[in-house]
Amino acid sequence: MRKELSTVLLGLALFGCSEPSEQMVNAQTAPSAESDNEIETYQLLASELLKDIRIQSDASLVRTQADNLIQQGSLVLDAFNLAYPQCQSYFNAVQTIRESLSGLSLDELEQGYHDGNKLPELPDPVCYHGKELMLHPARVLIIVKDGLGDDEVYLEAELEMVEAMAHAEQVKQAIKRFEAAVDEQAIANDSTSN
Repeated sequence: MRKELSTVLLGLALFGCSEPSEQMVNAQTAPSAESDNEIETYQLLASELLKDIRIQSDASLVRTQADNLIQQGSLVLDAFNLAYPQCQSYFNAVQTIRESLSGLSLDELEQGYHDGNKLPELPDPVCYHGKELMLHPARVLIIVKDGLGDDEVYLEAELEMVEAMAHAEQVKQAIKRFEAAVDEQAIANDSTSN
């Protein structure tokens, strides 16, 4: 399990993200304040959930926090769409996950959403990281559905949250790249208009 996590985290670091869409770079306003606030709130909630998993808090608390994190992930996706509109249809499909979580097993979640069998084609690699902000807390929710009986279950939930936090950092960096591209475009527009 740890080897798989290491491989995934290394892949995330190397995976990178694409550039913001040209049409959004030309936009007059950037969604930076909303995007930054949503991702920072997500990171804070994820950190709190990870802490509670590590100290082996009660399963009901972990479930509540995981559900709150899924909700916050949805807000991040909405804000992220402003910078990367090519992700809209993909994220819309991901956001339906909350409605079906109660009846899903880990395998169904993995095959349907992580592997993408229930999702449209990935339009841009940057969309992948956003999707994972909802999937990893969803996996935690399913893991703790029957309680947190032993150290192995807590470890599995912990690894999911570590991975969610790595994806959150990738999303944050993608938002920063978008903001930088908008700023560069504004400077270029100013220099050509003078």
